[in-house]
Amino acid sequence: MQEEVIVNKEYVKKNESYVEKYSPYINIILIAHVQAPRGYLNSNQIQCDTTERFSVEEFHEIYQGIVSAGFYIQSVYFNELDFISDYIEHSNRFTNCLVYNLARNGLGDNKKTIIPAFCELNNIPYTTSASLTCALCRNKYYFSTLLQAHNIPVPQSWLLNDTGKWVHDAPRQGIPVICKPSSESASQGINEHSVFAASDSKFKTLKPENYIIQSYIEGEECEVPVFRYNNSVHVLPPIGIDLKGKQILDEDTSEKYNYGFYLLENTQSSSTISQIKKYAEQTFNLLQMDVYGRVDFRIDRNGNPYVFDISTTPYTTLHSSISFVFKELGYSYSDIYKAIIISAIQKYHQKDKN
Repeated sequence: MQEEVIVNKEYVKKNESYVEKYSPYINIILIAHVQAPRGYLNSNQIQCDTTERFSVEEFHEIYQGIVSAGFYIQSVYFNELDFISDYIEHSNRFTNCLVYNLARNGLGDNKKTIIPAFCELNNIPYTTSASLTCALCRNKYYFSTLLQAHNIPVPQSWLLNDTGKWVHDAPRQGIPVICKPSSESASQGINEHSVFAASDSKFKTLKPENYIIQSYIEGEECEVPVFRYNNSVHVLPPIGIDLKGKQILDEDTSEKYNYGFYLLENTQSSSTISQIKKYAEQTFNLLQMDVYGRVDFRIDRNGNPYVFDISTTPYTTLHSSISFVFKELGYSYSDIYKAIIISAIQKYHQKDKN
């Protein structure tokens, strides 16, 4: 673990110096969707699903984490349109601001693209990848196809569109598969019936929607946090997901946090861990991810890893793999927010130099 620049003592000390240097001049604009009664919905906007919104407690964890990291939160917005309208009408209020973006209103692939696109247009620093990357990483079939073309292992995948037609070909009858909405996150649309033997009759029962059908990988599941600092990518130790006897992390389990974490190095060989970290870094670079993100794997019984999901704004709440790994490495919860914010500031300064 000591080779990880992001988590060694020298880097943390440097991070502290960055906070001291920039925190007096950087005001945070926090955009996040929060459940009632705290959150505010804009009736003119397509809202994300309730399960994608933070609980009031989770929002307070994030808010306090940013403050404890040494930064001042100037404003909080509970939807994209209010922030955009406020900026257009009063842009002078947003001098020396950094948008801490957790917004995801909208539909399908576009859910996370609105704020990055608006920030790029107005040259506002922000904490996520660019809009193209955010869209691409939501579409499981498209990024899986791209990764496969670059020799990064993914489960065999097929796309069933919303008219019930196969886009390319269909899975062989009888093989074990998992069926998921192609552009959702937080395990939305996944339940105990999502794993089944492929059959034409089963596929005909699905409601009209774009689905990715993948070969089911029986084994362990892990999440790998990744950060970018300037031009360097740093992969943190893979974190295993304790599914508590379940096959998969379904929507109900995810929403109720009925799962736990462990260091994957406790169950997998060093060669498998090295492979996972290599593929996570390659994925991060290939998809032009920035600041921070997470690459998720299934590992089969022979220790072979397969990328099956990617997040450009992974959860950083107290119950998250990122929080777990920072704690395991001996750092505080607020260090997560120091890492994200400093990385975003460095990204912005690097862009100015170019």
